[in-house]
Amino acid sequence: MKADRRRILSALGAGAWLAHGGARAQGFPDRPVKMIVPYPPGGGADQWARIVAARLEKLLGQPVVFDYRPGGTTTIGAEATARAPADGYTIHLISTSAFAYLPNLRKVGYDPVNAFVPIGYLGVLPMLLVANPKVPARNVPELIAYARANPGRLNCASAGVGSAHHLIAEFFKLRTGITLNHVPYKGAVQYIPDLIGGQVDLAVSTLSPAMPHLLTGKLRAIGVTSAKRASALPDVPTIGEQGVAGFDEKPWNCFVGPAGIPPEPLARLRAAMRATLEDPDTITALRNAGVEEIGALPVDRITEQMRSDLVKWGDVIRQARITIDS
Repeated sequence: MKADRRRILSALGAGAWLAHGGARAQGFPDRPVKMIVPYPPGGGADQWARIVAARLEKLLGQPVVFDYRPGGTTTIGAEATARAPADGYTIHLISTSAFAYLPNLRKVGYDPVNAFVPIGYLGVLPMLLVANPKVPARNVPELIAYARANPGRLNCASAGVGSAHHLIAEFFKLRTGITLNHVPYKGAVQYIPDLIGGQVDLAVSTLSPAMPHLLTGKLRAIGVTSAKRASALPDVPTIGEQGVAGFDEKPWNCFVGPAGIPPEPLARLRAAMRATLEDPDTITALRNAGVEEIGALPVDRITEQMRSDLVKWGDVIRQARITIDS
């Protein structure tokens, strides 16, 4: 009840600020706000950023300009944000890769948690365990049984060492006790053709590159990696539903700024971001772009979740003996 009351009061506060002219009337922002996107233009993350920015700049009364910083498996963008002035004029779309996966695999040029201050929770990216139809398994129990009977036979593709595709597959191996041979690629564009052709047997994939091939039968859906079924695939059960209790693994994204933003600009950014992510048109557009659980984590819990994931994936990486050269 107390949490609900805090959310209601927070929403009322945001509404009052926006109703009275928003940030512009208070002097912040008085120039464009920069959004750092750690991927090249044209991809899924760029699409999410543009959907959010279109609404956000109306509320802020200033343009949101994009600064693309691809590379380093998203760490280049995170480093740029950590070094940016803490004045409220830099927003960054950060993912689990930057604050939980890569910092456990190699040295990064920023503190993965304390270098940032949360502005808003975007949502999660559902992922799916998929197989070439020649693999004699139609669900998770059958896959586990086949893998145990044929140790070392199955190859599992990923979008690279330390990617969500790779680490979720490794976590699946740890939870089930099976053996899968990791085959890293540079991305889904590269591994999907080999998965269809049978050069590799399995992959943990985001939905969009796999969906067309699921519909034609060239790939088979084994299970969704998150606790909830994907809205785009309501008939595909989760891995947890199929006997791996509590399995709920998916990358998530949020908007952050460099640590140290003064309270007033930070409060205004958070209010505008909250209103953006509660806007029905924005929610519909983001869902159509593959994002789920939009705005589901309160801003005051984001840092806690980042820290928890950093520890959790460090444990997974150590148990699986993953190195950057794996």
